[in-house]
Amino acid sequence: MDKYTLLFVLNLPFIIFGVIKSITLYNKHSIKKLGLIFRITLWMVILFSLLYVRNMYSFLFRHKLTDSVPLSIADVVLTTGILYCIFLYTRLYSKLDATEKKLSDLHEKLSIKSSDT
Repeated sequence: MDKYTLLFVLNLPFIIFGVIKSITLYNKHSIKKLGLIFRITLWMVILFSLLYVRNMYSFLFRHKLTDSVPLSIADVVLTTGILYCIFLYTRLYSKLDATEKKLSDLHEKLSIKSSDT
């Protein structure tokens, strides 16, 4: 299997899950429309970057903008690791945002109850 194809195949599940998770969060009203657009755009930029990484490398090499060797297995692993970190970061941010919203709602309810007594 070609290294560029391997890079795409290894990272495609993260992209698909990221898009599905973004749509799910939007449907549960956890994020606003602007957040959905930002997340979908982020995952689509990553997808198209992975699709055209060979073409980008060829362009850079032809115009003498890079002197590096073509993609190695270490590069595939590092790129997959970076994408996995982005994936984890977006999940953690979503969970933290939801927890913060719940805490704010509980604080508001507690303030209302304590002011009534």
